[in-house]
Amino acid sequence: MAARREEADAAEAVLLEALRLAGIVLPSVGVDRAAGRRSGFYLVDLGSARPDVVAQLAAVIRLGVEARSAKPVGATA
Repeated sequence: MAARREEADAAEAVLLEALRLAGIVLPSVGVDRAAGRRSGFYLVDLGSARPDVVAQLAAVIRLGVEARSAKPVGATA
């Protein structure tokens, strides 16, 4: 169970660092420790965010997808 908790903590840290680099703040991000203690599965809760922050996050994800595929998302051929 400790390994799962550590994995969730590491995932949270990686996400928070990426969000910081992108200038995005999701104030409610955190590991759901209570659920983890009950079920053994530690989840990273992304929480709630304002619509403008969600749009900013979507734009950053889109840029990452486009960079990986070397073509704009939604482009044909």
